[in-house]
Amino acid sequence: MANKKKAAQPGVDAERRLNDVMDNSVTEITIPGTKTKYRISWLKNGTKRKFTSIMQKEKDSTKLSAKTAAAIILNDFWKIKLLYPILWRWFYYVKQYNDVQLTPIIDEGKKKVLVEPFLTNIILLTGMRDTIMTMTKEEVEHSLHAQATEKPLP
Repeated sequence: MANKKKAAQPGVDAERRLNDVMDNSVTEITIPGTKTKYRISWLKNGTKRKFTSIMQKEKDSTKLSAKTAAAIILNDFWKIKLLYPILWRWFYYVKQYNDVQLTPIIDEGKKKVLVEPFLTNIILLTGMRDTIMTMTKEEVEHSLHAQATEKPLP
């Protein structure tokens, strides 16, 4: 007979991490090679908007990392408006952090984006648009027939 193993209960560390996620708690990140620590909380919409702007405009990857890390750390509309130009230049020109040193901040920032509610809202809102063309009965039947006859992926 097959061995029946009991599922092990998660450890205290795993419970603590789950609790942090559920409470939307702040995470403290240390830049490698330094003693500098930054606190990162759940990202606000203005910060995510700033990422898009940075990604479209910046071509230098090291500057891109410094700018993105600065936006993640500031994570507030007014802080970004007032302090962002100073902080990213501090990272890039004064401290001269490289991509490897800024990766933990960017990685943690990625974890602090609530993706599921955003995607759910986009799906729901797409179905509610009144500007999309509605399909005729024949188009729906043709589409359903095409889906039914597709070959499954190997």
